[in-house]
Order: sequence, then structure tokens, then C-alpha cells
Amino acid sequence: MQASGSFGGRVGLFVDPGTGQNVQGTAQGSFVVQSVAQVDVNAALPHVSNALLQALTQVIGRKLSANQVALPTIHQSLPYFQQEIAQAAGLERMGLQLVQLNTSVAIQAPSDAVAPYTGPMPPTPMQAAADSLGKAAADRLDPRNYEVRANIKVAGFKVKGSTKDGIDTEGLKNQAVDKAKSTVIWWAAGCLVVALVVLGLAGLGGYIWWSARKSMSGTPTATAESAAWDGKTPFTCGGVDHKIIKGVAATIASGSAITASANCELELENVNVTAPVCIEALANAKVTVKGGTFNCSQNSAKAIGNAHVTFQGSKVTGKPSALGAAKVTGP
Repeated sequence: MQASGSFGGRVGLFVDPGTGQNVQGTAQGSFVVQSVAQVDVNAALPHVSNALLQALTQVIGRKLSANQVALPTIHQSLPYFQQEIAQAAGLERMGLQLVQLNTSVAIQAPSDAVAPYTGPMPPTPMQAAADSLGKAAADRLDPRNYEVRANIKVAGFKVKGSTKDGIDTEGLKNQAVDKAKSTVIWWAAGCLVVALVVLGLAGLGGYIWWSARKSMSGTPTATAESAAWDGKTPFTCGGVDHKIIKGVAATIASGSAITASANCELELENVNVTAPVCIEALANAKVTVKGGTFNCSQNSAKAIGNAHVTFQGSKVTGKPSALGAAKVTGP
């Protein structure tokens, strides 16, 4: 079953890579989703709208930090980020699939007091990805980046060689002159040497491929990293972040005060929050709350997908909300 909806609101803060200034903006758009599990699509539309808005902030922030886009190129680059935005929003965990996404983002211009960025514009996402993959593949497959030494015995010949200097042909020639009884024996030894080199290069290519596959994974760090939060603007975390916030008093007038998405693990200790929605957890996020006071006019915690929110010894006002396999426990 398919359903459509719209979203709009504030995105940011972002750091402009050209000037180093903090900027923010607004986003609005429409989307179409379809259910891939037993879920009420129409009832989930408000959660999808909020999740997409939060995902836009995360994805644009990452691209700016990595210098993959600049402020003037964000709008035309958004279609290339659709898959990343859907993943960051955790739609699969809600039992939904994104069919169509139309987005318009307006980012405020940096202050006139700062000199405008005059350097080269970063490449488009497609160009950056192609350049990065091409260079990595060339580096890994270039034998000049590796040195393998070999000292083996083949058909009575001692073969010495390396990827840097090649095969010791002079040594082979001297051995062949000493041992060869006929031209047939000479050419047989040469064929064996060539076959050995081909097999060695094939094995080297297989090892490079295996190493590349092994490196393509990521999990949250075991030790939490202290996060700075002034309590005046909403706090967000995503990706594989593992953050901890201690002793912060926050008052947020609208929306969610704290949002954790993707695989973020967030710990709150003695944190006091006043907001319509105090904590929102999406996708695989885990939020652990110890102590503190949470005055929430709408929801104390909203968990969607496979997210978990746990209160321990906290004073909480507001109803919890959980969709899909998500859970809210405590206090």
C-alpha cells in the first residue's frame, strides 16, 4: 500500500566549509512511501515527515564536513543523496520503503563581514565518488606499491625474484647453462617461471580484493565520547556515534529536544529537559537515561523502528510512544 505526505521545517546548524561560519536553513518537500510489512502507512506519515527532516540535517552536515558539497551546490546535489537520506531516516525499520522524494532546501548565506569563499568548488558527489574509487583501485592494484620476494625451486632451478626488481634472469641464465642438456629443457623451465609469475599476480589480486571487502564495515565505539550541548537548540546524533551528555538543563519550545538516529548510542546522566517531545529515537538508536527530570507536554520518548529508550531513576512527565519493534522502558 502506498501513501504520500509532505514535510517542512528548520535544518541545521551547519558549518560552511568556505567561511567556517555556522549557518542554518529551511527544507520542504513531498514524499511517497509504500509498506513492506504489516504497518498502517497513513498513521506513520507524521513520523516519516519528522524522520526525513532529521535525516536531511544529518546527511547535509556530513557532506559539508567532508567538503563533498558547498552551500551553492546543495540544492542540485540533493537527488544524489536520496538513498542516504532514506537510510538515515530509518524507514526500513518502520516497515516502509521510500518510493519518491522531492526536496527543496534553502540555506542562509554567510555573514557579509566574512570574505566570500574564492577557492575551487568541490566536485559533484558522482565525480567525487568516481575519483575516490578509481584512485583506491589503482593504488591497490599497482604492483609498484607492494614488494613481494620469492626464493623457490622449480624443476631443479633456484628462482629468485621480487615485485620491485623482477625475476633474477641472470641467475636463471647461469643455472640453465650449467644444467640444461638440450633446448627443450631450457624452454620448459622458462614456461614454468612465467606460469609462476602469473599465478603469483593472481593471488596478489585476490588478497587485495579480500582486504578491500574486509575494511567496508563500521560499528559504534565501545567508549562514549562526551558531547557538548548548550540546551538552547535541539541535539542530534547519528551514524555510529557513541555520545554521553551530563548535567545539562535544556528548554526547547517546539519539536524534539533530543534526536538519536541510525546506530547512535546516547547516554544521558542528570539531564533536565523541558520540551513537547523530550527524546526521539529512530532506526537502531539506543538512548539510556540515568536520573534527571523530563517535563514533556506531548511525549516523554518516541521510539520508531528498532530503537530503544530506557529511563533509570528519572522523573518523567509525558506519555511514551513506540512503533514497530521499538521499545520505551522505565522509569
